[in-house]
Amino acid sequence: MTRQEIIAKFRQENAEITTRVITDDVLASWLLSGNLDYATRLRCLVDQDGQTISTIEDQTYIDLTAEISNYYAVDEFPGGGVLYNNKRIKFATIGELDKENVAWRSRTAGTPKKYYQRGQFIYFDRPIDSNAEDVKVYCILLPDDFDADDKEPLNEIIFYRPFHDGLVRYLEWRAMGKIGKPQDETKALGIYERYIKWARREIGATKYGPISFINPERGNHAQRVS
Repeated sequence: MTRQEIIAKFRQENAEITTRVITDDVLASWLLSGNLDYATRLRCLVDQDGQTISTIEDQTYIDLTAEISNYYAVDEFPGGGVLYNNKRIKFATIGELDKENVAWRSRTAGTPKKYYQRGQFIYFDRPIDSNAEDVKVYCILLPDDFDADDKEPLNEIIFYRPFHDGLVRYLEWRAMGKIGKPQDETKALGIYERYIKWARREIGATKYGPISFINPERGNHAQRVS
């Protein structure tokens, strides 16, 4: 659905909320923030190819928002995450690094094995040595602005068309708060959040295929599921 069609469907399903109560311009402004809210909750705008970032000697962190347009989060789904020299480095917390080695902050330069994150920054568990290699980051992106009547949400990706109705549910939630119906607002929020859970499950189902579990001691396939 385009923005105009989403607003029209909202009007059809909520006939009591006329343009005198909430104008189309207000609904359009809500959809600008709604598209952002919906996309980030779904975590559906994934950078499939990863972003390659150059590093230099003694570098200890990367500002991902400075390097990646519309960056939102690292996509740690298996096969993604953060790679150094095309080898995946593990996500860790500072607490985990402290538990492994309390002196990790004073390590000499070398090849990063792990990283931790603070906001838009990722920090390596050691400075990068003189053989600085590229870092590749697979990430979840923020959506483009949903700012025209003829645009579709979620970056106009055709695959996501079945899930556009979530923004109608978003408008209902915002509208109930605007017209002063707190009980209906709470109900509408619950409907919106349940819709998000359903949509995430449906979208996520396309990520999974047969998975092999390896016994690290025997080196054989212990089980295969699909």
